[in-house]
Amino acid sequence: MPATLPCSDPSRYQSTRNQALRLFAERGFSRVSMRELADYLGIRPGSIYNHIESKEALLFELIEELYDELLHGARQVCRQAVTPAERLHGLLDAHLRLHASMAAHFRLAEYDSHCLTSEQQAQIRELRARYEQQLVACVECFTGQPVGNSQRAALSGIVTLLNQLPAWVETPQLSAPARLDLLRDMVLSTLQSALRALPD
Repeated sequence: MPATLPCSDPSRYQSTRNQALRLFAERGFSRVSMRELADYLGIRPGSIYNHIESKEALLFELIEELYDELLHGARQVCRQAVTPAERLHGLLDAHLRLHASMAAHFRLAEYDSHCLTSEQQAQIRELRARYEQQLVACVECFTGQPVGNSQRAALSGIVTLLNQLPAWVETPQLSAPARLDLLRDMVLSTLQSALRALPD
């Protein structure tokens, strides 16, 4: 069941989710009370549960949405890429481009997923593991070598880097394509260094 309870007006439903997302990203999920969320949404505190199942359910829905989009992008890259290099670069580019439109989702996924219930955290870990496996497959195809356990751990760290790097690097002087090139090069450099440094 959606965390924001659907109403007859889909645009209002989406607006409620987007406003909550913005507030969580600005303030931090754990710092926002239900009363504050109700005030921000323009809803009376006593009736907020008519609009939102719970804060945690909404947070889960937003993070789940992010990983669904990442997996969708990875599947598209796999269908379109011709060479192993195109597949790896395409996956990194799709991830970094998504950050431009879902930056708040990435922030919640990285910094607030611990606020979810144990069951919700397990579901998000499963989605992330499926995405990490896409990166593992790309690297194995690119290098022609199987990825060992320590390398899998390093690739998990690369996913964290992909999730956070665009928010760290401020490059107002660069065009969007030049910024994407810079971020991709930074990730590739880190990826190559990590795989060289680790034993199989």
